[in-house]
Amino acid sequence: MLDVDIIGQLIPNPLTMVVQLCSTAVLFLLAKKFLWKSVKNWMDARTAKMQADLSDSEKAKQDAFADREKAMGQLNEASGRAKEIVSAAVSEANNERAAILAQAKKEAAGEKQRAHEQIEAERAAMYKGMQKEMVDVALAAAGKLIGQQSGAEMDRQAVDAFVKEADSHAE
Repeated sequence: MLDVDIIGQLIPNPLTMVVQLCSTAVLFLLAKKFLWKSVKNWMDARTAKMQADLSDSEKAKQDAFADREKAMGQLNEASGRAKEIVSAAVSEANNERAAILAQAKKEAAGEKQRAHEQIEAERAAMYKGMQKEMVDVALAAAGKLIGQQSGAEMDRQAVDAFVKEADSHAE
């Protein structure tokens, strides 16, 4: 069988351990002597760059907030101006509508008055024509009934009186 020394494998040889510790110390001292300053400078430069990037990003963030606030102010101002413009346009439209309606009412009233005057004039003309026709009919009827002409003037006066009496009853 195999003869394996487990304990010997688990515990290291003291000479090997001392040599490894010495070589590690030499490597550490060489790294400290030749590399430490350059690595430290590189780390400091990296830290400074990160800080600069952070401060730049913070400044950019503040600028963005300032720009946002400015844009919001401009938006609110533009919105206010738009509301004023719309309000003025609505007011102007209402005033113009009122003026147009007033003009239309005035024109309608004028047309109504002219139509009323025309109707009254036509009524008066028709009334006079009807009176003349009535007088002529009455004279013709009276002439046929009486059979004689007693006097044209007297007949005309009698018919006019009759027409006036008929008018007073009609009204």
